Amino acid sequence: MPAIKRVVIIMVCIAALFYFTGCEAIEEIEKLTIEDISIRAVGDGDYKGAQDNFPVTAKVLVTVKDGRITGIKLMGHSHGPGHGADEIVGRVIEKQSLMVDAVTGATYSSKVVLKAIEKALKQGM
Repeated sequence: MPAIKRVVIIMVCIAALFYFTGCEAIEEIEKLTIEDISIRAVGDGDYKGAQDNFPVTAKVLVTVKDGRITGIKLMGHSHGPGHGADEIVGRVIEKQSLMVDAVTGATYSSKVVLKAIEKALKQGM
């Protein structure tokens, strides 16, 4: 078999592997549910949360004081093609709730960031 044909076959196999792995990852992100956490039930403090759903990951530091989210620092956020959901943290702070609209064009990133925030807040309950 000519070398070029072997290279093409290997590349097609690798592309198929990435495609099918990506499809499963997207299905997992679509299944993510975000709980409506009562912020007032969370004690004062700084809480870390993380969520990893390849190719999207998020690490956050959430600060709560007097029953309110006073800050959310996006410590790490990687995503696939498209936009990140960095602005979702402002929406959460403004509304004091995880029940906010996803960032247009970044629905999956939004869900992963929200899940990381949820996990952080649960630590303070």
